[in-house]
Amino acid sequence: MYPRLFRLPPVLRNKSGFSLIEILFVGVILSFIIGIFFYAMNAGQLSFSFSSARVSLQSQVRRTIDWIIKDSRQAVSWEMANNNPAPDYIKFRQVTGWDTVNNTFLLSNYYVEYFYNPANQTIVRRTSDLSNNTIGTWTFYNIISAPFFTRDSSGNAVSLNQNDLLTSKQLIVIVSGQAQVWAGQNTSYILTEEVQIRNG
Repeated sequence: MYPRLFRLPPVLRNKSGFSLIEILFVGVILSFIIGIFFYAMNAGQLSFSFSSARVSLQSQVRRTIDWIIKDSRQAVSWEMANNNPAPDYIKFRQVTGWDTVNNTFLLSNYYVEYFYNPANQTIVRRTSDLSNNTIGTWTFYNIISAPFFTRDSSGNAVSLNQNDLLTSKQLIVIVSGQAQVWAGQNTSYILTEEVQIRNG
């Protein structure tokens, strides 16, 4: 019989315990399982963050457009047109009744104004008295573009301007929102509403 040139260490020859290879194999499997677990946890956290951010953004966009639409339904076309409307700005007094003597609308004693700030990505709602003293302000966040449009004489949507507003008496409001979710990933949401402005 040939003599053994290589003898295994006792640890590797012990049949009652685990060999080094078996221990390494188990370690690799455990590492793989733990890696999958942490990946699933991160994916779940990202999914939750995305869903939460999207729901929050949708709520902000809806609240913003609801305020604008509710206020502008009480406007008169010539009143809005006389206050320099622009894609990022509207200002008007709301109708409070009807003057039966002069056959015209009665307007409130305060102004409602909306202006878009691209630097802060906000729309600010401001109310002021007839002397332009601020009564109150409300700020709507995560808005990424100017919201105000109207229709031209051909019926096409165009940026809000005085002449087309007086002709069409249509205010189109497009609120585009965007919020950061995770590591540079964003979620977006857009709502559009069109209002028929009263003909004063």
